[in-house]
Amino acid sequence: MSDLIINPATQDIESKSKPAKPVIKQPWTLYQKVAFRVGFLYMLFLCIPLYSAFYQHVFGLKFSKITYNDFQTIVAFWPPQIITIESEEGVFGILNYINLILLFAGSIVGAGIWTLIDRKTLTYDKLYYWIRVLARYRLAYGMIGWGCKKIFPMQMVYPTVGMLNTPFIDMAEKKLYWSHVGVSFGYTVFLGFAEFIPGLLLLHRKTAVLGAALAAVVTFNICIANHAYDAGVAVPAAYFAIIGIFITWYDLPKIWQLIVNEKDVIQPYKYYPVLTEKWQQRLRTGVQTVFNFLFVPLTVALWGYGFFYGNNYNIPSTPGLQGTKGYYEVTEFRLNNKLIPYNPKDSLRWQDATFESWSSLSYKTNRGAIADRMIGYSPLRVTQNKNKKLNEANSQTADNLLKKKKNRDLGVTRWEVGGMAGERRYFFYKADTVKHILYLQNKNIHYPNERQVLHYSRPSVDRIILSGVNEFKDSIYVVLDRSAKQYPLVAGRQGNVTAF
Repeated sequence: MSDLIINPATQDIESKSKPAKPVIKQPWTLYQKVAFRVGFLYMLFLCIPLYSAFYQHVFGLKFSKITYNDFQTIVAFWPPQIITIESEEGVFGILNYINLILLFAGSIVGAGIWTLIDRKTLTYDKLYYWIRVLARYRLAYGMIGWGCKKIFPMQMVYPTVGMLNTPFIDMAEKKLYWSHVGVSFGYTVFLGFAEFIPGLLLLHRKTAVLGAALAAVVTFNICIANHAYDAGVAVPAAYFAIIGIFITWYDLPKIWQLIVNEKDVIQPYKYYPVLTEKWQQRLRTGVQTVFNFLFVPLTVALWGYGFFYGNNYNIPSTPGLQGTKGYYEVTEFRLNNKLIPYNPKDSLRWQDATFESWSSLSYKTNRGAIADRMIGYSPLRVTQNKNKKLNEANSQTADNLLKKKKNRDLGVTRWEVGGMAGERRYFFYKADTVKHILYLQNKNIHYPNERQVLHYSRPSVDRIILSGVNEFKDSIYVVLDRSAKQYPLVAGRQGNVTAF
């Protein structure tokens, strides 16, 4: 392997393997060498996963059962959690910026040791090139993976009927943010391409700087939005922005000279490796082809398959009772055969109910519950099982159930239940359409033993009658009448009035 260089005098590309005009390499200043050593070590720490859970997951993959969640886990690794500060924001709350700071401090110490040991090297052109390559591909695959979550809208999905009937005050900030974005399908897809396109640009050397700059802007915006809505992934977004800035930094002086100073840019010396041996060329082509195939077309195909064929990680896939989706008023409620009149302070009487297009029934009653703090899908965390109260259930539950050919819906609870305080309870139901029985189980992770068995009948299209035993072993009789309720949030975003 030889080196490819650019002669600043002639602007010609020359190879050391052939006679060429002499090119004078300017030695780096001490400041430049120290700054590079710090940046090199910092990027190395950021771009290589340094916790065992990542490798356990990778080597434990079964390719015959692989899903988009497995690929997302690979590209969603974060810098080491040297100090993990658990909070209501999870393991990536604002205090966990300390890990990025500690890594930078460690890089400074490492650079100091490196400086003491290495006093002869004049330039670090080769190392600078290869660390940028590592950073490019790490950021590229991460941006593509996160972009797919929105191109196939599974992260910020359309609000459920239950969510549309939940007061804003009972919803976590992140829930509000994701719901408002999810109402607009087109805007969600646009946000996905805003992440996906920079990822594609990063895969090509000639467009890498543009891709890195766009990625830094996009992820910094995500970081700010996450702080504003307490969404919990501000630190990972900032981590991506740092990598994007590092890649852009190499060409930033030339961009400034051209755009701000409006002066011609004199091409400086650049290092590019030239692979002279065929095996080297084949190895490079093979590695690029394999990894680009895995993390671009195959990843996109798996996300698309999951979206169109019932493996949406935020939406259950079991169809609900046909024609029941909507909001229902409780016109009659009996407890142990005693008529209970409407009372907003009653802890057992249902105040209203909702059915989704999938097998989910929710109802409102004046009885608080422990909120599930996790909202939507959450990728592999380094302290995944450390604190069950704050960093709750394994986010791969639904995927694991699917791989075992079991019903995945009890693992898909985050979008409906996560981040929802207050008085609405959500139940998964299995319907026996022959005997007209619903077998219900509470979806909240804190109430796995709450079950109900209810018989159902439908005297008319808009009326459902439920009777049976609730979670407290009391007999109940509930008459539900569907209401053509209108939702300003939906009507405002779609430009019309929608009724359920």
